[in-house]
Amino acid sequence: LPAYDAIFDQAETLAGRLRFFHWELEFPEVFFDRHGRLDDAAGFDAVVGNPPYVRQERLQELKPYLADHFESYHGVADLYLYFFEQGIELLCQTGHLGFISSGTFAKANFATSFRKYLPKAAQLKSIIDFGENQPFEGAEMVRPSIVILKKGQQKNLFRSLFIADKIPESLDAAIAEQGIDCSPRALKQAEWTFQPATMTELTEKILKHGVPLSKVVNDEMYRGVLTGFNDAFYIDQDQRDRLVKADSKNAEILKPLLRGSDLRPWYQQDEGRWLIFTRRGIEINHYPTIREYLEQFRTQLEPRPNDWTRRKKWPGRKPGAYEWYEIQDTVAYYQEFEKPKIFWPDIAKLPRFSWDDDKQYINNKGYIIPDAHPSLLAILQSRVIWFAVSQICQPLRLRAGLWQYQMFTQFTSRLPIPETTTADREALGELALQLTEQANARYQLHRQSRHRIQADLGSPDKPLNQKLTAWWALKFGAFRAEIKKVYKRDIALGERDEWEAWLNDRAAKHRAYTQEIVRLETLLNARVYALFDLSPEEIGLIEASTKYRYGEV
Repeated sequence: LPAYDAIFDQAETLAGRLRFFHWELEFPEVFFDRHGRLDDAAGFDAVVGNPPYVRQERLQELKPYLADHFESYHGVADLYLYFFEQGIELLCQTGHLGFISSGTFAKANFATSFRKYLPKAAQLKSIIDFGENQPFEGAEMVRPSIVILKKGQQKNLFRSLFIADKIPESLDAAIAEQGIDCSPRALKQAEWTFQPATMTELTEKILKHGVPLSKVVNDEMYRGVLTGFNDAFYIDQDQRDRLVKADSKNAEILKPLLRGSDLRPWYQQDEGRWLIFTRRGIEINHYPTIREYLEQFRTQLEPRPNDWTRRKKWPGRKPGAYEWYEIQDTVAYYQEFEKPKIFWPDIAKLPRFSWDDDKQYINNKGYIIPDAHPSLLAILQSRVIWFAVSQICQPLRLRAGLWQYQMFTQFTSRLPIPETTTADREALGELALQLTEQANARYQLHRQSRHRIQADLGSPDKPLNQKLTAWWALKFGAFRAEIKKVYKRDIALGERDEWEAWLNDRAAKHRAYTQEIVRLETLLNARVYALFDLSPEEIGLIEASTKYRYGEV
């Protein structure tokens, strides 16, 4: 009949567009017995694959379906997570799954639902983390891993291997000889770290012994300023001085600016950078010379209209309710930057918290906690907290033998802060301020010495190389060699004794500052260990795990 033909045509068109696939119908021998009934052993014995790594931005049309059909759904989850759940659901009761895939599910915020789902649905048998290796040439993957699962709830230990160097010829031999047994208790944590059971137990103790940082600071943890076009809003000291000279009122909206990379342990590097802080709602006509300066960047600053066709590239910034001369973010909390505060960067391989009472702003690569007590800085800079960072924060890559971690507030908000008495806070606060003073004094020594080297032995338009920047690590012969390499000149014979004495004197001062920082950090960490009630064995585990040195520059 014509009516049925039309319905059939519609169904065929829909099937062609949506590509329906019914596993039971495509593989009846896997799911049904010879009488057509669902078999008690229904499902595949093994599911093996390499799920596509597709970011969530490309899944918009699929999201309503994924939300309805997958327990591990998260609004910004990558596609590979759903392949895991689908693969597990297709297994028979004793079936195994083996995927080579991204390992970001262990700590990523978008995998929160997946981490709740997996231990109920499958047992981890082994996981191999390839570190910075890429198993497939030309197909880069974030944290590539081989994951072997068995259907059923997690009950037993599982094996884990991290490959720090080259991929071994035999992965089976490597995981047998170098792998570690991990406790299923590791899968009860909010974020997963695959490590020996003793480390998991220590993590549990530390987390239980403290209050989450977000609760301690009443959720007052703020990201730095996102401008949308830094070339317009970032200026150097000379440009700042010219703008203030042109109109002294401009000083009201010119703010000293730090980048995340400027944040060091206990101090900040001052690169003479300033921010034109034209926040939302500013009356730009009150600052005519600022407006005139920004006009040269107007094409790049204009927000994209909502009706702009996506086929044409917009030369300016993303859409938003802001004027072309305003910074992109609302930064409604901007007054918090004017207060005494704690800084930290978004990515770090060692603790880089520091104290500021100079009303400095930070770019979007850093965070602040305003109105904090210096004792909180002391705790955050401790080895215990860095151990907690390694358990909570997303690892990115190995650098010089140390892991870099994402220090976003979604992770750092959970850092455990121990209960303290007034006496504890006073003692820790005093240590933090002493360390801040010593670190800043050492930094000023470094800056002054670099300036003299460049001004007297080098060239104003050619910066020092890496070795000359760390001049205190050089003997005089090596120092001369670097000067010759960078600036194509040698120190005059009659000046060498003076320069050698100068270098030795400065290096001795550097060592003295560093020794005092090490002494104070040792005292500080002893106090924080006591606050967490840690045994000598537990302290040993933490110090072996957190490999950075005291007194880091």
